[in-house]
Amino acid sequence: MNGKDKHGDIHGDEAMLRSIHAMLQPASIAIVGATERVGYGSRFVNNLLKTRNKARLYPVNPNRDEVFGLKCYRSVRDLPEPVDLAAIILAAGDVVGTVRECADVGARAALVVSAGFAEMGTEEGRTWQRELGALARATGVRVCGPNCLGFANVPAGNWITSSPRIDFDTPIRAGGIGLISQSGATCYSSLLAMAHDRRIGFKYLVATGNEADLESSDFMRYMLRDPDVKVIAAVIEGFKDGANFARTAEMALRAGKPIVVLKIGRSEAGSRGASSHTAAMTGSDTVHDALFTQKGVVRVDDYDELLETAAMFEKARPPLGNRVGAVSESGGMGSFLADKCGEAGLQVPPLSEGTRKKLVSIMGERGSAANPTDLTLFGLSATDFPRILNYLLDEERQDLIIMSSIGGDVQAKAIVDAAADPGKPILFAWAGSTQRAGLEMLQTSNVAVFYQPGKAAKAAKRLYDYHQTRRLVLADENESRPSPPTDERAAALGAILRRAEGYPLTEHDSKLALSMFGVASVNEVFCRNVKDAERAAERIGYPVALKVVSRQLSHKTEAGGLRLGITDARGLAAAYEDIVASVRNYEPAARIDGVLVQQMVSAGIELIVGVSRDAQFGPVLMLGIGGILAEALVSASWRLCPVTSREARDMIGEIAALPKMLAGFRGRPAADVDALVDTMVNVSRLAVWERDRIVSLDINPLAVLPKGQGAVALDALIVVEPVGVAAAPAKAQRAGLSA
Repeated sequence: MNGKDKHGDIHGDEAMLRSIHAMLQPASIAIVGATERVGYGSRFVNNLLKTRNKARLYPVNPNRDEVFGLKCYRSVRDLPEPVDLAAIILAAGDVVGTVRECADVGARAALVVSAGFAEMGTEEGRTWQRELGALARATGVRVCGPNCLGFANVPAGNWITSSPRIDFDTPIRAGGIGLISQSGATCYSSLLAMAHDRRIGFKYLVATGNEADLESSDFMRYMLRDPDVKVIAAVIEGFKDGANFARTAEMALRAGKPIVVLKIGRSEAGSRGASSHTAAMTGSDTVHDALFTQKGVVRVDDYDELLETAAMFEKARPPLGNRVGAVSESGGMGSFLADKCGEAGLQVPPLSEGTRKKLVSIMGERGSAANPTDLTLFGLSATDFPRILNYLLDEERQDLIIMSSIGGDVQAKAIVDAAADPGKPILFAWAGSTQRAGLEMLQTSNVAVFYQPGKAAKAAKRLYDYHQTRRLVLADENESRPSPPTDERAAALGAILRRAEGYPLTEHDSKLALSMFGVASVNEVFCRNVKDAERAAERIGYPVALKVVSRQLSHKTEAGGLRLGITDARGLAAAYEDIVASVRNYEPAARIDGVLVQQMVSAGIELIVGVSRDAQFGPVLMLGIGGILAEALVSASWRLCPVTSREARDMIGEIAALPKMLAGFRGRPAADVDALVDTMVNVSRLAVWERDRIVSLDINPLAVLPKGQGAVALDALIVVEPVGVAAAPAKAQRAGLSA
């Protein structure tokens, strides 16, 4: 990215990445606040001295001549050279001034260990944090932290951290995982200890703290460029810049480097605008899941899964499909594993007759030459087990193998040898003692190891899903993108949205706006009096529906502003009077602009297509069962806008029974799925084009007509920002419509 970066400053991505490089691979480090007294300052210096760190170290403390035998400097201005990294361990109120001094003397980056910022919940702390972030971006001295334990470059032996949990006697293994955690204690206590027990290795560990400046996504971008990093594992409490993460996830997917995320916080968002079904049905965690699904981010549920799944992606080859061979030397254990595979959404197909006969030739009537495969004592045979394993690896009906076993050297060696050859991935679910022979051999090999069969099954499904998503997303990039609307249509759309006057658009105006992006609506006429309504009904043809038009009423049904199935002029006049009376009784202050006379449509399947605007990630598309039961049924699927036609079809497939409904059932004709997909794509494009003005959008219901007849909006509601609130439309986002 050239020119201004995402914060609007003069330092772009390349400069930011150079700053991160100075943090993770520094040639010189200043420790501002270094001391020999027990605490963060002393631990920081000690950790650097105890490792293979080769950086030149410069303690800074005006009250000391030396710290642990190192010459100490009174100020960063007295240092003999501009340092790559300034680690700051001072009182919170002194940090901003110190970073400014570091910038003055040419420091390249800063790590702020100090606490006392926004995490304190005080206005003073929040102010210091805002000032720190602004200073970092303005000067180019990018900052990790504050309230941060630091980072490590494991192969280089750089433990640039004040954590007291580093075990220098039995150091962590080097490997291809980059670990990022917003919580320092989680990173350097729980995860580091668990990884050590499992012999899982890292290239980098980064604790990002409060993220006043650099955030998790920025460090991910750096790791994506490092050929030694094969997978990124992250513990995320929240995204400071959702769009930045979305772009980073896209980059990772293209690069083939999985991002495995433990996202903390599954609670629903706070109260949302009651005027919109879509907004009421969309929670914050729903949006995160939609983003992760779309961008190939692998979400896990706990620390074990984070580490074991990341290690699997570092080691395992992509499977060609989701057919699993479940193997054990226990019938019960194998059946349990097969159950877990089925629950995870994997297939456990029967063995081919050829493979079954080969297994019977070895095992005879003992065990089970089936899938799941029960090896009994043959699983411990140095002669028989490798032959059995090779037969299973050659099985054409299986794409990967999961073995659940109490282990042993014989099994471990055979599996490690088999995994060395290109072919199907092998996952091992260790079910025995962690002291048993063979475990360390597996842990330090190219075999992914788990400690519960259910965890192995879930991980296998994630392995398949990730690579399948990547294949499909890369294919989507070849899909032609629709052009944005013409200037004339864009101007007309802007004029319609400006008519909101602080209220939601009327149904008629909402449909006009949708039509600018190719979304069809039912035949209707806006009328200001009963005579106009009668003439309109004659042109449309009875039966018709009659709907009140009022900017002050979001939901017409509750106000009595809707009549269906009107068959003649007399009934129309009576319905008109009833609607006016009901609305005035329901909301006396509501201004009645007129009525819509609308063609009755009864042949379609009623769905809801909507958009809500997430504060982190922007417009989110929702598809669900429509009509008045939309919120009660809550059967829906979500994706970030814009969506491709493939993503729209995926959303359809995620809603229980909807594919069967659309395919035709109980004598009903098949529905126009292509028209539904086009509508979803077009609505998502509108949402991106007007992302700064449209707060929420509902088409409820959208009638999906029989195949070849299209899909039409029967009702629609667009909620826009009040005049003076909306920002100018984002050109970069709009450009994505035709990219």
